[in-house]
Parts: sequence; structure tokens; C-alpha cells
Amino acid sequence: MSRAYISTVDTKTDRWEVPYQSSYGDKLSFEFSYLPNKWFKKIHKQITIECMSLGKPSVETLYRYNYSLKRFFEFLKEYNLKIMDYADLSHQITQMYIYYLQQIHLANSTRSVAMSALKWVVEHGQFFEYDGFPEGQVFDGDEYQALKQDDVLRTRYIPDNVMEQIEIALKKENNILLKSIVEIGIDSGIRLSEVLDLTEGCITEDFTGKPVLYVFSPKNKADRYIPVSNRVKRAVQLLEQYSEVARKELATNYICLYWQKRNIRYARLLQKIFRDKLYRFVKKYDIRDNNGELYPLTFHAFRHTLGTDMLNKGMSMFEIQEYLGHESLHSTSLYAKVQNPKVESEYKKLGFIGMIVKEINEKELGQGKNLDTETLLSASLPDGACQKPINNEGKICSKFNMCVICPKFITTPEHLPIHKDHLDRLRANREAYMAQEYIGTTHHLETVEYALETIIGRLEAMQSG
Repeated sequence: MSRAYISTVDTKTDRWEVPYQSSYGDKLSFEFSYLPNKWFKKIHKQITIECMSLGKPSVETLYRYNYSLKRFFEFLKEYNLKIMDYADLSHQITQMYIYYLQQIHLANSTRSVAMSALKWVVEHGQFFEYDGFPEGQVFDGDEYQALKQDDVLRTRYIPDNVMEQIEIALKKENNILLKSIVEIGIDSGIRLSEVLDLTEGCITEDFTGKPVLYVFSPKNKADRYIPVSNRVKRAVQLLEQYSEVARKELATNYICLYWQKRNIRYARLLQKIFRDKLYRFVKKYDIRDNNGELYPLTFHAFRHTLGTDMLNKGMSMFEIQEYLGHESLHSTSLYAKVQNPKVESEYKKLGFIGMIVKEINEKELGQGKNLDTETLLSASLPDGACQKPINNEGKICSKFNMCVICPKFITTPEHLPIHKDHLDRLRANREAYMAQEYIGTTHHLETVEYALETIIGRLEAMQSG
């Protein structure tokens, strides 16, 4: 991106139509009319121009920041807060803004971008020492944790029964464009923006004859080659055939093109257009969740589902990172928060993967167990016992808070009050509990909570006879 693009825009106006080819369209609209006074409009335009000239962040990121910042000024208006410039911004206001974002119904990624947009403009102004910016720190570095970007499970794993409905619907679907893109998403896990940027000749073969897909990521400004299924190969080839006339007419190599009936012309498929098509696809084939509701399918869910399946099939985090094109392992690690299907099936069958017995004795545990006083003392836990010493398998584990979800765990009705107290403590303050018990992911926390609920329910049933 350079000033050449800005030269086509009247920067004195409050709406810029910046020419930029992407899956958002052939231009990006920058809006400044929502800003409350001349100072904000001037500084935002200045910083936007500077960043476009530097090329950092990318123009697409600047575009997202531009419309995401609107939430901050909506927050100020709703809370009746008036600031004349960013120098009036305080740590208290940023904390209030976090609370505001927590209360409105938004995806975690949307909250994150809204906060990133505000931090970007404030920290940019502070770094270059512009007038009208706070001299001290107004962010404490814990904003994203407070917004639960990391603590809430962002992964959207598509359940097997829903995926079965999608596959059945695909067999009936006649729209080549929609069907092909969905098939590519399911089998390759590439982003929607990456699919819409696929070009003629993007599918090739390796030395063994297996299909390989060339993918360019507008998000990371990086490319990669990934092995794909034959279904992806066929889908790409269909898109190439389907778009042949359109490519010639538009003089482009992009293969995700479609006919606009209203405008009577061919055009590139945009993200918002495809999302609408995907919603209508779900509605058309009546794809529903376990509650009987229309399934809120997103294209990105295919990516999360594939990443989770790859992890559960034994691929390393580094292999998945490289395949999916993650810039860091942080994004890849989110897939580890989805319960392994094998563990999930055990929960479905047993409800609890340890043992619940009336008493710890040979009758309950079976003969051949080491049940002398010293062993029982060494196996004793506050809420039960560990089978390892009893089974002559060594000492109890030193892992923090893993006992209640361990197959070696034993508990009895006399421990019911302790389990109830444990569950109450967990629910009273989840963040404090995670810190105290050395729990690193929300998935682990939720698994412990589910196990405690199951244990309590079964122990109560045992007590009542």
C-alpha cells in the first residue's frame, strides 16, 4: 500500500473509497463521520495515511480498525462520557470499555479487534509523541484476558451429526460455486479469504502424483503449498471450468467468480455475498443442531474442525501450524481445547472415567489389591483415593487438579461434601480458581466442572439408594 492509493481519495471528506482489490471487494470504505469532533477526524485521517504509507498494519487491518473503533465512540455516547482528545482517556475509561464489550453480544474475535483498534491508535500517537495523547499508560496489558479472548473457547467444532447433514446436503446441491467452496473448506481448512483468492493453476501435483494446493493468505501476506484431498482437486478444477468465461471477460485469474443477475455482469465473489449464500444453504437443507435450531454455520468452523481432527489424529502442533498457516502456535493451541473424541466417547458411555464405590475395600475394588493401612494412607486424597498405590503402580501423581478426570481416581459417598464444596469454589470465581489450581485452559476447567457434576450426581443417587 502506498500514498498512490490515497492520491485518488479526497482526504478532506469523511468517507474514503480506497481502491483495493480483495475478497472484501474492489475498494475499502473508510468512515470518519462517527468521530465526535474535528480533532479526532484530523488525527485519525493522519494516522491512517501514515500507516498506509508504511504498509503496517496492512490496509485490510486498517479497514477493520476503522469500523471497529466506532464501538468505542458508541460506548462513550451510551455512558455519557465526553473526551475532547485521547489525552482525556484514562485507565478507568478503558476498564469501563472492557466491561461494555463484555456486556454486548459479540464474538470474542470481534471484541478483540475492537480493543486492538483502540490500542493501536492510542499507542501509535504515544509512540510518535503527538499532541492530544495520554502521557501515561491507560492499558494494563490484561485487556484481552479480561475480555476472555484466551479463556473462552473460541474454537467452533462442528458436531458429527451436523457435518453429516452438511455432506448429505452437498450431494443434493447444484450450485457449483457454493458446493465447491464448501468442499474446499471442509477438506483443506483454508480461510474464506484464501479460498476467494484462489487463482487458475493453483492446484498441482507433487512427485508422487498427489494433489497440492497453492494458497496465498491476505491476512499474513504469506503463501504456502499444502497437500489436499482429491475432492479439493476436483472442486478447484470445477471452479476453473465454471469461471472460464468470467475470467476472460474480467481479465483476471481468480476462479471464485459469479454472475450478478441484478447488474447483468460477472464479478468476484465477496465474503459477505458468500456468507449469505452459506446461510441460505443451511436454511434450504434445514441443517439443525441437537436443540432443533438452525445450525449457525460459519465457513471458519470448517477450519477449526479440521484443525481439531488433525490434532486428535496425532499430528504435532507445528505440523498443524504450518498446514493451516498460523503465524504463531497460539492460534493452533486453541484446538487443544476441544475434547478428544475418544475421551468424549468415554464420558458418554460412563459419565465418569474414574471409579465411584461405596467403600474402598476388596469387595468394591476386587481381590489382589494392596489395601494395608500404610498404602491406603499413601493413596488417600482429600476427595477420594488414587488407584496407583493400591494397584502397585507407584505413588500418586503430582499433577495439579487432574485427579477428578483420571481413570485411576476413586471416590465414595463420604467425600460428597468435599466435591460439592469443590464445585462451589470453582464456580464462585473461575479465574481465581484457574490461577490457584494451575489450570491453563478453559477446556480443562470445563472438564473438571463436568466431572464434578457427574460425580456429585452419582454419589447422591448412591446415597438415596
